[in-house]
Amino acid sequence: MIFANYLIKTINMKPVYKLSIFLLILSLIISCSSTKITYDKHTDFSQYKTYAFYKKGIKALKLPGKNKKKLLRAVSEVLLEKGFTKSSHPDFIVNIFTDIHKRIDVYEGYHSPFYRRKYIEKSKEGTVYIDIVDVRQKKVVWSGSHYINYKTNDLGVIKKAVYKLLEKFPPR
Repeated sequence: MIFANYLIKTINMKPVYKLSIFLLILSLIISCSSTKITYDKHTDFSQYKTYAFYKKGIKALKLPGKNKKKLLRAVSEVLLEKGFTKSSHPDFIVNIFTDIHKRIDVYEGYHSPFYRRKYIEKSKEGTVYIDIVDVRQKKVVWSGSHYINYKTNDLGVIKKAVYKLLEKFPPR
């Protein structure tokens, strides 16, 4: 009987309460997104035309040599598509870093009274970070991160993360 009264009260809620519950659930879903972007709202991003990579950041990247080059090429491709050119006297500097670590999942498999089997799945997971630093102001004006999880040493997943991140740069 108590549950029935609760259900009746819930169904007859005022539209304002229903809307507030809907907005709360929607904000929770949006906040769980794997891509996070922050930027300086006072920066005029149309002034930027040229870029360069932060050399110390590239050296510190924790990726094998070929993967590092592929990652930098992916960033360059996206920025080129957006109309930016690489320069030795850039308007902004791109700093890339990763936090990637191994992950091991153990699953129960088939088992009987005499036999048990477990499955082990190895993968890598972490976050790719990209910061855009204004050369004149010497401060970060745009920053993004994207969570990744991949099963092999496939750089395609990291490239997708770069494309996903930079599709929101420059902000409009």
